[in-house]
Amino acid sequence: MIIPIPYVQCGIGVLAILLSLPLVLRIIPMNRRYGIRVREAFASQRNWYEINAYGGKLLLAFGVFMLAFGYLGRDYAPPPNSAWAPVFLVIPLLSLAPVFARIKAFARQLPEH
Repeated sequence: MIIPIPYVQCGIGVLAILLSLPLVLRIIPMNRRYGIRVREAFASQRNWYEINAYGGKLLLAFGVFMLAFGYLGRDYAPPPNSAWAPVFLVIPLLSLAPVFARIKAFARQLPEH
């Protein structure tokens, strides 16, 4: 069974939202498996929570964007077996690039102690 592209986009949105909430709420302690893992985050507990809360908020916004994009674009989505289906899926995912760039820029502003 082939899953329609808007369902995939909404699923990515829901997953991003669910993964971002513990980060926003600052309940994930420093670890090497889950969270925003940039060098600056491991400099201190304060940096870990600041960077993860900020990154979690951006990831939450991305999740809401993907959910809205999938829902609002459902009438415009190509069929799953169309050559345009990967394009319709990948284009909104490109919005993750500025999210990661903003997280890295934020992390560079924090003190390294």
